[in-house]
Amino acid sequence: MAISMGVAEVKTRFSKILDQVAKERKRLIVLRRGKPVAALVSLEDLRRIEALEAKGEHPIMQAFGGWSDRDDLDELVAEIYANRAKAVGENQTSR
Repeated sequence: MAISMGVAEVKTRFSKILDQVAKERKRLIVLRRGKPVAALVSLEDLRRIEALEAKGEHPIMQAFGGWSDRDDLDELVAEIYANRAKAVGENQTSR
């Protein structure tokens, strides 16, 4: 999980923060006037981000890509919703 820190504090503690990011793979969100403006991540994290960008798709979309060969997704989604509606209805009647 990333920690947040204001610009002034980052300037004051930069060397220590840099060590934590590089060696401990900590992530830092830099705030200016309380709003996030930048992030400091390890070189390893940056390379992973760049590799994902090079593929041109978000990891969530990669996960959905695993379903791309299915031709019954609409039916599957309908079944999921029907089962959920039934379960919710059963929970309400059992009260």
